[in-house]
Amino acid sequence: MDVTELHDEENLLVQMQDRWENYGSPDGIADTNDPFDLAGVPRFELSEKINSLLNHALTADENLLLRQTLGMGCKQRSVKELAQQMGTTQQTIQKKLVTIVEKLRYHDDSIQLWKYLNR
Repeated sequence: MDVTELHDEENLLVQMQDRWENYGSPDGIADTNDPFDLAGVPRFELSEKINSLLNHALTADENLLLRQTLGMGCKQRSVKELAQQMGTTQQTIQKKLVTIVEKLRYHDDSIQLWKYLNR
């Protein structure tokens, strides 16, 4: 793990905490450079588009597996934990994740999401 990445994540966390602590006060920090905006797209719009992509492109089981692996809307879980829960091997879970990523990569909604971000 790269130490600078952790440092950058810590800085981002501190910046976001400062914004919330001062929100609505005269000392509030203007939220002009939101680090969670991607290509100028508001977070809620991007979240909706990603959720739509996952719901259209994946089965319910694939969707849940990906969300648990990435910690999207739930606690992030390791491949080892998921394998134990599902009564299978870590290699099987990893193969499923590779299949999921390939499925997303070539789905029409992925192309639309890319076009939306690069408008």
